[in-house]
Amino acid sequence: MLRLLAGEAARRFGERAAVVTGSTQLSFADLDRLSDQVAAGLAHRGIRVGDVVVLALPDGPEFVICYVAGAKIGAVTAGVGIERLELPAMLDPALVITVPRVLPPPAGLDVVTLPVDPGGRGQGYDPVRLGGLRRAEPPPPPFPPDPARPVVITFTSGTTGPPKGVVFGNRQLEAIRAHGAGVRWGTGDARLVPYPLGRLGFATRLPVFLQTGRTCHVVPEWSPDAALREMRGHGIRVLQGSPYQLAEVLACGGDLPALALILSSGAPAGPELIRALRLRYGVPVCNRYICTEAGLGLGTRPDDPPEDAEVSVGRPRGGVDLSIRDREGRVLPLEERGEVLLRSDAVMSGYVGRSPDHAVFARDGFIRTGDRGYIDHTGRLHLVGRVPCVTQSPA
Repeated sequence: MLRLLAGEAARRFGERAAVVTGSTQLSFADLDRLSDQVAAGLAHRGIRVGDVVVLALPDGPEFVICYVAGAKIGAVTAGVGIERLELPAMLDPALVITVPRVLPPPAGLDVVTLPVDPGGRGQGYDPVRLGGLRRAEPPPPPFPPDPARPVVITFTSGTTGPPKGVVFGNRQLEAIRAHGAGVRWGTGDARLVPYPLGRLGFATRLPVFLQTGRTCHVVPEWSPDAALREMRGHGIRVLQGSPYQLAEVLACGGDLPALALILSSGAPAGPELIRALRLRYGVPVCNRYICTEAGLGLGTRPDDPPEDAEVSVGRPRGGVDLSIRDREGRVLPLEERGEVLLRSDAVMSGYVGRSPDHAVFARDGFIRTGDRGYIDHTGRLHLVGRVPCVTQSPA
């Protein structure tokens, strides 16, 4: 899937920037070409279908190139960044790709260290930064379509327990692509990515970014000052982030003259923050909700009444089913509080190293989120807390 999308994006968007980090820009054409070469290099190193490739890389072009390259040869990519270095051991990877001074001396792991300075700057993208991982030859031929084939592992935040590896395959990525892009090409505006690239928001939505031609602006380390500079410098029209990040931006008091929309995601934002953002910037504010395992979730829309984002996390998106249930799994009526469950074609395949069970999945395919809430008479979901002893994490 990513192989086809990357090739078509290169044909349609060419030299348009796909990833911008500082003064370094990676075009859609170079993303496809270089990921082909890295895919050939991975295959030459013996990486096979289903092998796990860990990306212990800073956020930036190399991360995206290696992720697409792994998908092109059927490998399963797990992005752990440069901080969550306890995670590779739980994955038994066939290969770890990193940069200097990130990993301690590994024991029993095959490691490729790219000659790239995480804080470096350049004019355009220099393929030398990929080191010997590239081979100037075509990648292996594509595989027959397989909706069940795993593609990427992302991780829960670890706020309610040890981080868990969450597996998404072609079926889930296709559901997310269809929801986010449909049949449209080239409609995506530039966005500042407020979260690590290995997290759900980028790792599972890369198909949407490719199809819509969206330029992703990545700051080496997120801060409100860095976010404001990047958005002002490039005229980015959408501010997105967690409630904590948005509150930090608000506290800075910086102007965003091009701003048209604010998206709060991850944990639900409180009414005071929603109102303060709307008053400060004079644009619609949407409140979105998802847990990592669900893939897709709920959210308010820009044309909804302002109150919706203040008191709720909106209504299910297309293709998403919402259910509120009691401890015994019985469906509760409107206005009654219980556990929030979600179901869609984007729900995870499962956790790394664990078989799906009814502690996570209900018998009818719904996934337990671990959150408590209720549905009001208009269909909006209101969250009221957590369910004891359930460890799913927000995205």
